[in-house]
Amino acid sequence: MPHLEMPPTKSSLRKIREELTFGYEGYDLLNQKREVLVMEIMRRMSDLRRLESETEGSLKSLYRAYGLAAVDMGSRDLALKSSAEKRSYFLRIGTTRFMGLRLPEMTITEKKPLVAPNLPGTSASYDKAKEEAVRALRLLAEYAALSRTIILLSRELTKVQRRVNALEKIFIPQHEEAKTYIAGRLEEMEREEVFVKKLIRRRQEEAGS
Repeated sequence: MPHLEMPPTKSSLRKIREELTFGYEGYDLLNQKREVLVMEIMRRMSDLRRLESETEGSLKSLYRAYGLAAVDMGSRDLALKSSAEKRSYFLRIGTTRFMGLRLPEMTITEKKPLVAPNLPGTSASYDKAKEEAVRALRLLAEYAALSRTIILLSRELTKVQRRVNALEKIFIPQHEEAKTYIAGRLEEMEREEVFVKKLIRRRQEEAGS
């Protein structure tokens, strides 16, 4: 580990102590942030697993609903009717703040009541398929936002861990070593100074006698 090149003076020792105090405070804060990030990632991972299960179930229900609609209406009519549908929902994309991060949020709301009286050429199974489609879309939007959030939190955790390691393995050991070295040199210099003063005083006394 490279040594800090600083002169063995009281001002250097004072500066190193101040930097060490700042380093230890930063280390404690980063450790706390790391713990919060880990807990938040674990919590959101639990939500993601639940959401994955719900999304999988919703997509299966959607597939079954479209299958029934295809049987009732015919595949060709179902495809034509589906492609002629106007968008009946709003997609809102926003962000929330968390420990300095901007985390994504996506919500979907319907423009009109989802279940409406059957239109000419459609069936109850078609309306059910529409309902399942919007539900699946809502879950997919939530899943996308949550996945992106976990990625951002994980990247931030990596940065924090890198800084913690730098403080723990480089900055703090270097400054502790420099503090010990300079404090030792200052004590040695003080002892030398006391010895020199005693020696000068003794010689002065010998010269006066």
